[in-house]
Amino acid sequence: MALNRFLTFLSAILFPSYSARSRMALHYLHGSGLEIGALQHPLELPPGAVVRYVDEVTREENIRRHPHLDGSRIVATDVLDDGFVLTTIPSESQDFVVANHLLEHAPNPLQALMTWRRVLKKNGTLLMTLPNGARNFDRGRRVTRLEHLAKDYELVQRGELEQFAQRNAEHYREFVEISIPNLNRMRRRRPMTPERQREYLEQLIAGNSTDPHFHVFTRESMIRLCTHLVAFHAPDLSLVETVRSRGGHEYILIMKKLG
Repeated sequence: MALNRFLTFLSAILFPSYSARSRMALHYLHGSGLEIGALQHPLELPPGAVVRYVDEVTREENIRRHPHLDGSRIVATDVLDDGFVLTTIPSESQDFVVANHLLEHAPNPLQALMTWRRVLKKNGTLLMTLPNGARNFDRGRRVTRLEHLAKDYELVQRGELEQFAQRNAEHYREFVEISIPNLNRMRRRRPMTPERQREYLEQLIAGNSTDPHFHVFTRESMIRLCTHLVAFHAPDLSLVETVRSRGGHEYILIMKKLG
């Protein structure tokens, strides 16, 4: 244990952006809360903090779905629920919510943020990280504009789900035609054939899958989204801090629900 603490301390000095998640957790997370979609990378929490892991499937199913991951490190699911809706979680019941590399998978990010706000207690904390779209396998895709995200939210609020689904189909297409080839090159995999691309695209759309990255963010677009959220939908939230993490491949955003 002492050795682990020393190594963590040493890495914080030598590689500060690679320890940013742990530093933010230590500073902001206390009490009991949720981490959504942790899989094999649960956030390191400060002493005394208690977390329950939320996923739409069990640990066993996650191991089956993700054979490329180290199954021994995948966390057990404590709460079976859709992390973007959290129907089983009472309002104002959590001291914190952790959502690492999750919002880009949300078909409706503003709605997801409103859900996470709903379950937070007053003075509760939302810690989320988002990948920098210019530094990962989404490179080459368009950064999602705030106007697009606001329109998606309005369409769902008005019940215009068919138009919303049509807009999402374009995100699926970008993911299959740009992100997947980038990812295959990074992992030195054989590229998909055009026929296989079409089949995979149809499969994602038919299953309403949230595996793809629907949206692409940069630090600036993340801040614009949070600013819009506070100004038009959640005045009891405040964007407290934005931190560069993992060599600029991701950014951490800390939001607080005001007391």
